[in-house]
Amino acid sequence: MSTDRSAVVSLAEGEKAIIRRTWAIASRDMAGNGANILLKMFEINPETKKVFAKFRDIPDNQLRSTPRFRAHVTRVMASIGTVVSALDDQEVLLDLFKDIGKKHHPPRIPEEYFDVIAGAILCMLQRCLGTDYTAEVDAAWTKLYGGLSRHAKDGLKEASAMKAP
Repeated sequence: MSTDRSAVVSLAEGEKAIIRRTWAIASRDMAGNGANILLKMFEINPETKKVFAKFRDIPDNQLRSTPRFRAHVTRVMASIGTVVSALDDQEVLLDLFKDIGKKHHPPRIPEEYFDVIAGAILCMLQRCLGTDYTAEVDAAWTKLYGGLSRHAKDGLKEASAMKAP
């Protein structure tokens, strides 16, 4: 699959600044805000929880105290931080986005779950930023995660094609 690396995600400098500024706030509590993302994802689409074998049978209200859950949400936040740090490098962004998709192969993760987590990330930001969550913040993150979702799905498809008989 060939992808035009110059068009991975087209963010204006102001949008990048918004993402960096808001991420600096959200990343102050990696475990807490990461937990908010996954718990919101489970709320938006309860089916998403079934793919997490290590903690799918634990009630949502007990997940925050589960070491495996905390470790996973910290990795989710670290991945977001890596994406934010690469905003100026389209080639790196493309590789990061596709790698996220490939890491979620075999297809235990339906493609649409990438859209669900994108919505959950926006909800976390809204909760974290309060009145500082503006239409501009929403637009910048929506654009970034639209690109991530699109290319992560490509990575998932590429991983599936490589494993196909």
